[in-house]
Amino acid sequence: MKRLSCLLFLLLAINLASYGQLYYTGIGLRAGKFNSGVTFKRFFDADNSVGMQADLCFTHIADDGWTLKAFYLRQFPFKIPIIQIPLDLVLGGGLHTGFFPIRTQEGGYYKIVDGEKVPYNKDVVTVGVDATVQLEYKVPVRKWPLTFTIDCTPFYEFINRGPEWIDFGFSVRYVFR
Repeated sequence: MKRLSCLLFLLLAINLASYGQLYYTGIGLRAGKFNSGVTFKRFFDADNSVGMQADLCFTHIADDGWTLKAFYLRQFPFKIPIIQIPLDLVLGGGLHTGFFPIRTQEGGYYKIVDGEKVPYNKDVVTVGVDATVQLEYKVPVRKWPLTFTIDCTPFYEFINRGPEWIDFGFSVRYVFR
């Protein structure tokens, strides 16, 4: 109970020291269930409501590969009612492409047909659409210009479908004002 009280007091103190949640550009790292790599976010307006995000990631699907994702974003600020932590809800949609080189004798990138793994047996390029739902927290202390984001990103590949359809991740970005 004492730890919880100290944590709540610290969060309240950080919230009171807040100078605003606005920034224009952020660059950092993303660690995800399947895709991990570099992430970049840029806003087009002064109130951080419309922006774009690009992720270049190494993917752990099948025998590894690379993905490039681009999103159009809408960001909505809100606070958790009980402890008043300022968060941003980020919703977006976009496109991705992936490259999966063949690395083993058994195939490499694969699809699921009738519950069975069917390898493509060649280097594969994928193209698909993505959606993203994110919760973002910007550290409200001027000395630490960071954002922390958790995300859920469902996707659908319409060229060379793969075995997966959803990714979860955590990002840390350094932000520029």
